[in-house]
Amino acid sequence: MLRRRMETSLPNGACIRPSFRIRALTVALLVATGWPARANDSAAELSIGGLQIVRTNDVAMESEILSIGLDRISVRYQFANVTAKPVTLTVAFPLPDIDLSEAENIALPSNDPINFVDFETRVDGSPAPLTVDQRAMVGNRDVSALLRELKLPLLPIGGREIRVSDLPAATRTRLVDDGLMMPAGMSDNGRQQYAPGWIIKTSAVRQQVFPPMRTVTVEHQYRPSVGSSPDTILRPSLRRSSALGQQVARYRKEYCVQDTFLAELDKRAGSNQTNSANLQERRISYVLKTGANWAGPIRSFKLTIDPGGNDRLVSFCPGRLKASSATGNTLEYTANNFKPDADLKILVIGTF
Repeated sequence: MLRRRMETSLPNGACIRPSFRIRALTVALLVATGWPARANDSAAELSIGGLQIVRTNDVAMESEILSIGLDRISVRYQFANVTAKPVTLTVAFPLPDIDLSEAENIALPSNDPINFVDFETRVDGSPAPLTVDQRAMVGNRDVSALLRELKLPLLPIGGREIRVSDLPAATRTRLVDDGLMMPAGMSDNGRQQYAPGWIIKTSAVRQQVFPPMRTVTVEHQYRPSVGSSPDTILRPSLRRSSALGQQVARYRKEYCVQDTFLAELDKRAGSNQTNSANLQERRISYVLKTGANWAGPIRSFKLTIDPGGNDRLVSFCPGRLKASSATGNTLEYTANNFKPDADLKILVIGTF
């Protein structure tokens, strides 16, 4: 989890406006129910997908097997060059932008400031490293060189967190004057806090050759950014609160929550105002629809969702995917001649 609040004695300024919906939800829960949770008990998920290739009519997707779990996402692709000559394409793993000025709580699964989701790629069984480029931006201005000049990390996580109060006064003033540090409220002792005000843009790419008239197997895995809350807005005592009506409606739409799901949840949660069953939420957002750049649809597609426990409830919008036989506690969905037209937003509720 990424927490960005730093205390300094610089002149006061206005507070930033948090934009993550998870913080708004937490505040609504506190107001509506007196739920005794701190805002930083929750974490917002980042939307991440799989590999993408540049748009082409020369390479088809024979199959895609996508496995989504709370601790690992893996994808196995089979690409087929349908021409009689080698085709070289750019293969990319689009990583989400990280806006540090708005990110008090973001679920980052790794403390690696470059590969912050621990991604790995293999082609036909052999490691296939991607070239990573990372930049820090303030508006349209690239401030990466300035941060390096000041010996500051582009992505300040793990052991590379920035303590503003420890920086030389000239450095602190320059960061604020150049828009790299933003006011972030006041500390308990009344001192102004600041947070990094830049956006991290990370790209990971490689050039891949697809030999003529043969299949290339590409395997890709990483640790997902998992959103979390120590309670769930769908518990009956919260769901029926008028103050949370819009949030509940959004949940039902985004995750295609059915009445049968709510009925089972109500059995487990009971009617108590407090969360006596210790139910929690986990959320994964997977970018699926923007990857369809190959020739034709995916001839065979399979999705497996592993919630990590038999007692956990899962809800998402399957679209044209058809449920198949589940194995153990996993859910399986398949489709033939599949063209993704929506992203996946998966909700898991249970004890963790």
